[in-house]
Amino acid sequence: MAKEQVSSILRAIQILECFTDGETEWTLKALVDRLGLPTTTVFRQVSTLASRQYLVQDPVRKSYQVGPRLMMLASSILSRSDLRRLARPELEHLSEAVQETINLSILLEHDIFYLDKVETHRSIVCNTRIGSRAPAYATSCGKVMLANLGAADMDCFCRWMEAQAKPLTERTITEPAKLLAELEAARIQGFAMDNGEIERGLICYGAPVYNMDGKVAAAVSISGPEYRMQEERQFMIKEVQKAAANISRLLGGAL
Repeated sequence: MAKEQVSSILRAIQILECFTDGETEWTLKALVDRLGLPTTTVFRQVSTLASRQYLVQDPVRKSYQVGPRLMMLASSILSRSDLRRLARPELEHLSEAVQETINLSILLEHDIFYLDKVETHRSIVCNTRIGSRAPAYATSCGKVMLANLGAADMDCFCRWMEAQAKPLTERTITEPAKLLAELEAARIQGFAMDNGEIERGLICYGAPVYNMDGKVAAAVSISGPEYRMQEERQFMIKEVQKAAANISRLLGGAL
């Protein structure tokens, strides 16, 4: 493939990666500023993506959003995920046991990616969506997965955190040294806690899921209101660890 064709594909990927959960609408100027590319280059790319319905343009604001073809592709990928398929019955069983929101996540660079979610009638509103992302340092799932990174990868994450981490609530941990202390505890205990760090009044307990190579492949979490999660802390931790262990067995993970 010609170098120019490869560069064009990379630029298109860069543009699509801008449309994350927190930033789902972009003007042409904002994309140019974000990517540091020439306006003509970005315009050609977004026009092509829009013509194929990977992006759609608002006729009034002239801004771009994710289009139906990209959503269809994402849905197709999620529906074919072996991890999601195998884990789903365990997530539903956990939801029935604890009557709170259940999330299944994987680590994606500096974020967690929500692969699946189960809610119950008792669940409070939890601002997570399947296919969305959240900062790993502010979530219980993110912490248990970060806790099992190698030293070199964790060092890179800490350097990124020093430059990029932002507080989401007054409890969000943004100092690498403080996070590392929590990660060490998570490694020893086999679970991590988000103490209102991503959303006020919301507490989450997360546990790691291991694959057949003995590596952490994902994490399961329970999210609920602070008063219930504190009151039923030991029960919640036991149940989320049990669910994560069951999913690990299905993946052939050593326990």
